Amino acid sequence: MILQKVCWKNKFPAMAQSTQSKEQRNIVNESKIQNPKSKIFLGVDGGQSHTEAVIADENGNVLASGFGGASNHAEHPGGRERLRNAILNSVGEALKNANLPPVEKTIFTAAHFGMTGGADYKEEIINETVTAEYSIVGHDAPPALFGATAGEPGIVVVAGTGSVIYGENKRGETTKIGGLGYLFSDEGSGFWLALQTVRLAIKEQDGLIEPAGLEQLVLNFFRREKIRELTNDFYSAKITRDDLASFAKAAHAAAAAGNEAIRDQIKFGASVLVKSVQSAVKRLCFQDNFPVAGVGGMFQGELMRKYFSELLQKEIPVAVFIEPRFNPAIGAVLLAYKQAKIEISETILANLRKSKVK
Repeated sequence: MILQKVCWKNKFPAMAQSTQSKEQRNIVNESKIQNPKSKIFLGVDGGQSHTEAVIADENGNVLASGFGGASNHAEHPGGRERLRNAILNSVGEALKNANLPPVEKTIFTAAHFGMTGGADYKEEIINETVTAEYSIVGHDAPPALFGATAGEPGIVVVAGTGSVIYGENKRGETTKIGGLGYLFSDEGSGFWLALQTVRLAIKEQDGLIEPAGLEQLVLNFFRREKIRELTNDFYSAKITRDDLASFAKAAHAAAAAGNEAIRDQIKFGASVLVKSVQSAVKRLCFQDNFPVAGVGGMFQGELMRKYFSELLQKEIPVAVFIEPRFNPAIGAVLLAYKQAKIEISETILANLRKSKVK
């Protein structure tokens, strides 16, 4: 692959976002501010399994963090209320842990919300729930990259319940690949690996592949006696997509213990993710060494890290596989600083590193 000869010139369209000053937002009430001199910043990582909120001061000192439920599927019945609760619970817990006033009595200097699936259906709910002088509601990929590289250009591969690849170059051009959900995308994700393993178990049951203990692995995890019980419960929503995705950890462990059928699936997932990185490299015209970080539960598995990093080095020699410097919630805090025009200094980064939230 000759990176320097062919470059895709169009950048990915700007993510949906809201940037509003305190004067522009009628819902802001000055009487809510408990300490006008204090500046507090909020970063939220809204994922498919949980939502994490981190509060920090202007110097990079993390005051507290909090957690809530999943932030996905806000467009589904009951989804808006679930999203509102996820934000209220995560931000509310962080405020409580920091000994700060509750959500309805707090105005953040700046807040960045990185939400799985982007801002669709979420912006209005979030801006009604949390008040900030400056607020951005966007996709969860930019905070993942910003946290992983501490604001430097590069590419992040997010492989949790779902998967997405996001990159930004020195010119500020961005691109996003994948992230279209479990029916149309999400190769290399936790749900994808779980689904592939269940499919293999069905083939094993039907005598289409050699026995490898997959059927029993699936039945033991989901506490079912027959595969058909599992599939029926999934179709009837007794087992959710997130429930199925949670099986990925057990599947990965079985592969690490020597199950070749699952190993082959992980290898294939890693290859698809590397091909997506290749596409991002071409679009962003990366030529010199640049960082690539893996974020999400799949990269906590030794085999995915091994297969992905080895194939990345082989296919894209100028890519440097790195450990994420910070998690996506801290990345959202860094983007909140950026929105407030606060320079991200080495002092801020050092203070963030000292915090318990990594």
